[in-house]
Amino acid sequence: MMTSLARSSPVIAARSTEASVSSSWSVFTEALFQAVAAGNCVIASSRTRQMGGSKRPDSDNAVVRIDVASTASTASADREPGGGWWVVGAVTFANMTIDDGRRSARSGLLDLDAEARHEQRESRVPSVVLGTARAGTVCSVSAVGKADVQSGAPVETSVPYRIGSITKTFTAAVVLDLAEQGLLALDAPVDRYLPGTAVGEVLVRSLLAHSGGVAREVPVDMWASMRGPDREQLRSALAGAELVDRPGARWHYSNMGYAVLGQVVEEVTGTDCATVIDARLLGPLGLSATSWRRPPGAAVGYRVDPYADVVHREPDMDQSAVGVVGQLWSTVGDLLVWGDALAGGRPDVVSPDVVEAMHTVQVMVDRSGWTSGWGLGLILDRRGERVTAGHTGAMPGFLSALSLDRGTRSVAVVLSNATRGASVGRLAAEIVDDLIGTAPVAVGEPWTPVGEVPAELDGVLGRWWSEADETVFTWRAGGLHARLVTGPAAGETRFERVDAHAYRAVSGRLTGERLVVRRDRVGVVTGLEWATYPFTRTPR
Repeated sequence: MMTSLARSSPVIAARSTEASVSSSWSVFTEALFQAVAAGNCVIASSRTRQMGGSKRPDSDNAVVRIDVASTASTASADREPGGGWWVVGAVTFANMTIDDGRRSARSGLLDLDAEARHEQRESRVPSVVLGTARAGTVCSVSAVGKADVQSGAPVETSVPYRIGSITKTFTAAVVLDLAEQGLLALDAPVDRYLPGTAVGEVLVRSLLAHSGGVAREVPVDMWASMRGPDREQLRSALAGAELVDRPGARWHYSNMGYAVLGQVVEEVTGTDCATVIDARLLGPLGLSATSWRRPPGAAVGYRVDPYADVVHREPDMDQSAVGVVGQLWSTVGDLLVWGDALAGGRPDVVSPDVVEAMHTVQVMVDRSGWTSGWGLGLILDRRGERVTAGHTGAMPGFLSALSLDRGTRSVAVVLSNATRGASVGRLAAEIVDDLIGTAPVAVGEPWTPVGEVPAELDGVLGRWWSEADETVFTWRAGGLHARLVTGPAAGETRFERVDAHAYRAVSGRLTGERLVVRRDRVGVVTGLEWATYPFTRTPR
């Protein structure tokens, strides 16, 4: 039985019987609406049935408790006498720290514990850890299995796992941060910063997107010896590296490409890339459980025998100078924080421009169906009408996945201590799909009137026409906006003033293009030109 944690949050309860199911359902949905409108994650067990496309409680004396936590409190979970629901309120912690003993259900009225148990059992892996968050709030975490099979130690949500290539997302973010500060250029060749390699012609941008034609691995015996090269060995090996295709021709995953990026960071900062990541990302985000060496209490990695229910312990590979490719260890809690930062939740650490660059497609992986591509450091997968982002990781004894949706700031993390078996990427993506589907609709701030419209916009606002398309220019929220009436899907364009007679589109349609206001000799507006297209007050 779950017990209260800290001080409990407000509770909205309703008991339903066969005679009162309709009224209790109304109470339930109203309570649910209040909770999600407050931006909280509302979590319940799987004791539901599908009706009319929504989750509805059984009518056999079910009790619905919805605990809505404030940002300063934790929530409680309880089971009502007589057979009821497990219900857990939203859980918000400083830096999203997770109570290790907590076992809640999967957000969106689905059971995350059941998902973890199913994946661990069906995949035959020692353990599975799942976590979800939305808009900086932890929704649910679950851990099933053994962190150490030999000792019998059960897994807890605080246990660190090797996260493999998710490390690359940190490396990419640091490279983009340095580019934003002008310390390196994304469209510069490697040779500008790291002369003497065989990949000098490849652009920094192409390395980030795995489109540089660089061979997959550094030409050393790392995967045979399970030891990475030191700095001198790496530099020597890069001189003898090779390209497998011309730069920019296609996507080809390359660990060596990210090893090169690590050396570029060292050259432009004078500090090794791991230290730069610590200073610019891990420290500011409070990711104290993320480290470059196996921390105390970390999960043990295993290879599961394919023909018997036996596991074999895998060695811990020290990647040394290529550690920025896959050396990091982390926890579900830290990765949920990192995922939220990649979704735009921490602009003070990962700037909006860096987030945008990581989510902007550079190359298609699936060149026939266009369902999968790559940004600058993130996998981009089309799932229905949305594109989600993330990364997976695989190292001897470990699998990991991070999936996120920027629009709703939904994040899912999956960790396992097995070389193969668990479908971590698929599971993380499916969990994010569910989070997206249950995300509260953004209401926005109340409308308030502003002061006077600037005098220079006299004669500019209102309806204008260009090439038979109607565009409406408005002054809203202290800025000039334009909306294409015949193409509402294009959204609104926002402008910033350039000079007395010109503006520039800074977001929306035709971003970057100039809007010029034409006036006669007495200052009356006679027309507009946007991206050189003339706009008139009547259709022409």
